Amino acid sequence: MEIFERITYARDQALEAERTERRRLADADTAELQQAASVRLATRQAVREALDDVLGEASDPEAELDGPAAGAQS
Repeated sequence: MEIFERITYARDQALEAERTERRRLADADTAELQQAASVRLATRQAVREALDDVLGEASDPEAELDGPAAGAQS
């Protein structure tokens, strides 16, 4: 069971990193910053979704966000 606990922990960390990137994307004030945040966000999403698949679960990256960052998309 320890392996699933580690995978869950990794997924939770990826989820938090994804939320951070969503906030950075919402706060970006130049096209370059938006592009960089968008690329990082897409990477974080891919990692989280892969870990969700392994766990057979679905996490919600917008569950704890409010404001414009909640709607940020890559």
